[in-house]
Amino acid sequence: MIDFTQTSNACVKCGKCIPYCTIYRLKREEVTSPRGYLDLIGAYKRGELPLQKDFKNMLESCFLCTTCVDLCPSHLPIDSAIEKIRIDIAQKYGIAWYKRLYFFLLKHRKLMDFVFSFAYFVAPCAFKKVDGGNKIFFSKRVVFPFVKKSFLQKYRGEILPNHKNENLQKEQNLAQSRSHEAGDNLAQGYKNLTQSHEQKPAQNLTHNKVAIFIGCLANYNYIEVGESLLKILGHLGIKVLVPAQECCGAPAYFTGDIGTVLHLIKRNIELFEKFIDEVDAILIPEATCAAMLMVDWAHALNAEPNTNEREKWQKRLANLTPKMSMASKWLQTHTNLESVLNKNPASSPKSLTYHDPCHAKKVLKVHKEPRALLSANYEIREMSEPDRCCGFGGVSMQLDRYALTLQAGKPKAEMIAQSGAKIISAECSACRMQITNAMSQSNVKASFAHPLELIAQNLD
Repeated sequence: MIDFTQTSNACVKCGKCIPYCTIYRLKREEVTSPRGYLDLIGAYKRGELPLQKDFKNMLESCFLCTTCVDLCPSHLPIDSAIEKIRIDIAQKYGIAWYKRLYFFLLKHRKLMDFVFSFAYFVAPCAFKKVDGGNKIFFSKRVVFPFVKKSFLQKYRGEILPNHKNENLQKEQNLAQSRSHEAGDNLAQGYKNLTQSHEQKPAQNLTHNKVAIFIGCLANYNYIEVGESLLKILGHLGIKVLVPAQECCGAPAYFTGDIGTVLHLIKRNIELFEKFIDEVDAILIPEATCAAMLMVDWAHALNAEPNTNEREKWQKRLANLTPKMSMASKWLQTHTNLESVLNKNPASSPKSLTYHDPCHAKKVLKVHKEPRALLSANYEIREMSEPDRCCGFGGVSMQLDRYALTLQAGKPKAEMIAQSGAKIISAECSACRMQITNAMSQSNVKASFAHPLELIAQNLD
């Protein structure tokens, strides 16, 4: 549990975090700097500052990028404090109807499947297809693409590396229409898993089997991410389980809808417990989802009002967390995938620049692993600030403060252009949507591809 007064008082006002704070770099206001937030939160906790709308707007403008936590000498949990206050904000001011509708869908997978499938058919009426997504008519804004069937609708249950998977075979033809400059060979990569492969995991795995937690954006919009992970694991001879699963709850958590979050956490824990003893790991290809499962679920459970219930669910979660991992980290540390890729290095590697998602590098400390896997086939050109927040900021920021997200994304697009790289990659589909839009707005000619997509195409 967070002691707001202690956290606020512990800040020595050194200002080390301020030059790198995403919102401060845009507004240049002390009140929306990390130490400013802590002062406000401390005053609120002491009863000196009421939860008025000005205070509410200040706290809702934070991108929750965790840069301040990463840079703070004491690693004060500023992000967790703001997330806790957002729960108070939601309880006092309520949540906008369109967000409540979205969070309702997050709790009802079948209904969400129908909505996204329906959106696929009606999208031509409101969107124009462009590289990397859909552009809204009468607007410059680019959003995620739509697909007819989600990843979880196509792939469910156990997939053996030597077992014919008809869905993957079908994707070989369908992928051609979805391919782009960064992954024009990716269409050839969606072959079925019937092929025999000599490659085996470098380390002795107990079960030689992993589960995949896909994440909503990779499930409904960027399904090539999951398909690429299936291909990589099949190549390594590792069995895959695609289990029943719910949303990780991140959109609701960052908005303050703690009721929805607790519902989703508990439901996922129940589902995970059914298979956890049968797998070596739960692989998560999305940075935000991985951080939510591995870090923020524990924080959110602190909001459970019943002490006995809270302790029970925290204990159940603690039994699952050790097997959770970001996909790139597990593949790099637990298999010989890196050596496989290094055996066939590209003679003329394409240039690539890598963006570090905030939840990957700053929360989970994952940044070297994807670079190690990509470096065999790509010339990595580091941008000036690879770990600068791209400005996605979550559902509320995208819906209510789009102008701010656009401001935050512009510097990232400029860095990509300055790198001269033709491909931009990151292990996060939220960053993918934000950066794709930022590049479109700034007329930057580079294509986005998830690292798993790039790795998969180089296994052919």
